[in-house]
Amino acid sequence: MAAESSTQRAIWLAAATLAGSILFRANSGKAWVGHGKPQRLADGSVVLHGARPIALGLGQVSGDPVAGQGDLLGWTTIIITPDMVGCRMAVFTSIECKRTDGGRTSKDQQHWLEMVQRAGGIAGVANSPEAAVQIVKRYRPQLAAML
Repeated sequence: MAAESSTQRAIWLAAATLAGSILFRANSGKAWVGHGKPQRLADGSVVLHGARPIALGLGQVSGDPVAGQGDLLGWTTIIITPDMVGCRMAVFTSIECKRTDGGRTSKDQQHWLEMVQRAGGIAGVANSPEAAVQIVKRYRPQLAAML
């Protein structure tokens, strides 16, 4: 069993080299930022002056992070046919990475994947590079013979 971080890197590389997707690691959650240099106290605490919370990854208008967003976000280029022959289009792509023995997909993650798919994007859960390539291939059947 490979850890999720190792699997994620392999999926990331395969999506780029085998499926032609451009993906970025999307950390999610909340963090704090401030201005000036942080001060580290003797007990290990850190003081941020003018501290304010920020969403990591995709954020909502409220300032909260988007729940369930994929680990790898980006786009996959497709060629539109027939009335727009030759035009390239970026299709939003979201891959949720799990360790090789599976892992659990949360309700928020499942909801995110379904929203992306309903909107016409590419989305799925992968626990191997091959699974990630299949997610993209299912959207781009014309590539199946080439991959």
